[in-house]
Amino acid sequence: MIEPILKGGYNQRLSRWSNLIKEPKMNVPWLSKQTISKRAKELIDGFQAMAGYEVKPPIPVEDIIERYLGLRLLYDDLTRVFRQEILGAVYVEARTICINERLFESGSEGRLVFTCGHETGHWVLHRQYANEQPKDKTNKPSIVCNPKNAKEPIEWQADYFSSCLLMPEKDIREAFEEVCAPEPLVVKNSMRDKNNAGEQPYLEQWPFIAAAMCEAGGFSNVSKHAMIIRLQDLGLLVNKTGKKMDWNSILVDE
Repeated sequence: MIEPILKGGYNQRLSRWSNLIKEPKMNVPWLSKQTISKRAKELIDGFQAMAGYEVKPPIPVEDIIERYLGLRLLYDDLTRVFRQEILGAVYVEARTICINERLFESGSEGRLVFTCGHETGHWVLHRQYANEQPKDKTNKPSIVCNPKNAKEPIEWQADYFSSCLLMPEKDIREAFEEVCAPEPLVVKNSMRDKNNAGEQPYLEQWPFIAAAMCEAGGFSNVSKHAMIIRLQDLGLLVNKTGKKMDWNSILVDE
């Protein structure tokens, strides 16, 4: 629970400002993927220098948040607090990151850890812009993350930061060479295509590729879906089927 660390009686104010959360648009500058990746690497390098050991996957994002950035990392039922689906929130003045504890219920460590990385991205990339927002006395969070806003620039940047943080490019490429080959893996066929050429891998085999990558590279706190997106982003996996690599792609038609 986050009551002990926020000033002004946090729980007493929930009913007052949960209705005030309108998710105001925060204007953030455009950032290239290269810039975001560099900021994520700098964070890992900084933590590594402080910790005194080489940091390899699984990246200890919670330790980075608490030990290196010096933030409070807390878990609360943010769905109840905000009366809508909120995955995480950043309180800049209170130096606090709060994650929706309901993510534990999903049984997916990957989604929980990715959300921690996402909120860390907001702290690293966006806290200065949060400080420019109008101040009030309600202790409202500076940044609130609703899945419906995933395509907004501020949310995309935090997502990409989390991907770079949890799956550093160097480690991904090393694991990919071990699992597959130095060259990109091209997926041309789906098992559902009547006229497929029989050339593997098939689109529906992406979870096995992702699982092999997670095992080979030590990415034990990364979901298969996040891994397959990262492989495609780095150009290591090329999907030429015209269909998405997601869980719907492997569902069997009735």
